[in-house]
Amino acid sequence: MINASNILFLIVGMGNKKDPEYPESYWRLLRKAIDSTPAGIVVLFPSGSSLDNAEEIEREYNGTRQVFIENLPEKNMEFDADKCFEFFEKKFQLLFQKGFSSEDFIIDFTHGTKAMSAALYAIGMRYRVSDFHYIQRNSDQNGVLIDGETVKNFDASYARGLSVLDQCRTLFKTWQFSAAKSLLSAEKPTEKLKNTIENAKMLADFYSAWDRLDYKTAAENCPVFDMPVFGFATSAAVQEWIKALAAPVVEPDEKCGEVLSQSVLDKNAETVFNIMFDLYANGLRRLKAGQYEDAAIRAYRIAEMLGQFYLFKKGYISNHMSSSNPKVRDFATNNRIRKSENVDIYPPFGRKQVIDFLDFIKHPKADYLRSVDAKIADIRNNSILIHGYSPRIKDVHELKSIFNSLIEQLRPTAAEEWQSKLDTALFMNKFQDTTL
Repeated sequence: MINASNILFLIVGMGNKKDPEYPESYWRLLRKAIDSTPAGIVVLFPSGSSLDNAEEIEREYNGTRQVFIENLPEKNMEFDADKCFEFFEKKFQLLFQKGFSSEDFIIDFTHGTKAMSAALYAIGMRYRVSDFHYIQRNSDQNGVLIDGETVKNFDASYARGLSVLDQCRTLFKTWQFSAAKSLLSAEKPTEKLKNTIENAKMLADFYSAWDRLDYKTAAENCPVFDMPVFGFATSAAVQEWIKALAAPVVEPDEKCGEVLSQSVLDKNAETVFNIMFDLYANGLRRLKAGQYEDAAIRAYRIAEMLGQFYLFKKGYISNHMSSSNPKVRDFATNNRIRKSENVDIYPPFGRKQVIDFLDFIKHPKADYLRSVDAKIADIRNNSILIHGYSPRIKDVHELKSIFNSLIEQLRPTAAEEWQSKLDTALFMNKFQDTTL
């Protein structure tokens, strides 16, 4: 049954002129190619001096199918695959503009020069055509050629699947995991690649969650398989790292005087400590991708979190500063910080109050926090993402130096673990160096 929306692209060659039945013998092959498809539209691409053959087929099918002849615009162009590819590209684009899609296309690359056939097959692969035809001479069980031909068709799903995986590797290297997932989801893989593509989709989901700082989702979906054919598999260190990032930070009820034990606060500090490493790596990826405003927000959060980390280690939590603690009470009095009646807890301390309180208790890092806050707070507050009306970041090197300065503050606390934590946090950053 002829389908008016199906288009057959058919190269028309010269055929075998030595055949005693020529040209009828060659026309019969062209008819066979057309009659084996439901295409209501046939686009003929004559190869060199084969225009006469194309015109004969156009006359024969006049009234039953729409037949169009598209001549190569240059002499001997049929021997230049790249020029043929460019020519086919323009024809495909015109059809896309008219509302056709790759699913409507059928490609027969049996005839013509090898350069033309290669170019037509390549353009089909570029646009994910899934219906390719080729006329094959019949043979017996011993492989000896016999009379007759058979139209072979295939969908090129294995080659196309590998091409999709190649494209996804590029997307992974630039941390575009959601785009990779969309590309993979649109593919109908061959059985040989089905498992690989499903696993690649799982990796895309995992890295996407990790990259957007959704540690809980990432921990719940952390893949544990290896994928040599694709790469980017997680390591044991990454799996443990994600679990550590997903560990909850315990916060007491703001309205009650509950005091968290130092062991709980130390666990909070460990989680925050790991998150700062991860925000550092995340920020560097944003810098590399040119997302400077996003990177600045991450630097700001590391600086703010560093103050909260120091509070945890000293037995405090910024949103649960109790008046029952003499140092907190004295600080609040000196800074005219009021609490509600019948409530033991002061309003949550902001980043400046955290720095001031650390200075009040003579913490050795208070001066550093104040100096870095002066730099990063101005960048953050004037960002178009916060209070500004235009991009704020002009000097990327300054922002990167702030990132590096902040991560160095963690070295004394981490001791020998500092480098291993940093290497694991930078796991995704190294994707750009992947050679697969």
